[in-house]
Amino acid sequence: MTRLTLNSADSTMNAELEEIAKRINWYTEPGQTLANTGLFLAQTMARGSADDIVAVDRYFSQEDFRKAYLDAPPGLFSKRAWAYWGLKLLDDPDRPMPERFPGANQLDWRKRR
Repeated sequence: MTRLTLNSADSTMNAELEEIAKRINWYTEPGQTLANTGLFLAQTMARGSADDIVAVDRYFSQEDFRKAYLDAPPGLFSKRAWAYWGLKLLDDPDRPMPERFPGANQLDWRKRR
């Protein structure tokens, strides 16, 4: 996984990624968000705009995105986003989503009984 050095000479990269980190994870300081590269990439895939994805893609490899996808925490991705990234990164849109507990992904709070 690519590691970021926030004190590096490339302040443009840092500023761009910090701005994205603020948008996708508004409840955590950008530096803290960027310190966990895998979670940052997973959050970008799940919550980022198309422009965010294009920008982040300039700094990280497809392997970095793939690893972040495979290690994503439960509950982060919507079903649609999970299927899209599964198709894009692994050519597998039917990969099961991470579950908080067995059977959790079959529950739908919107359905009335």
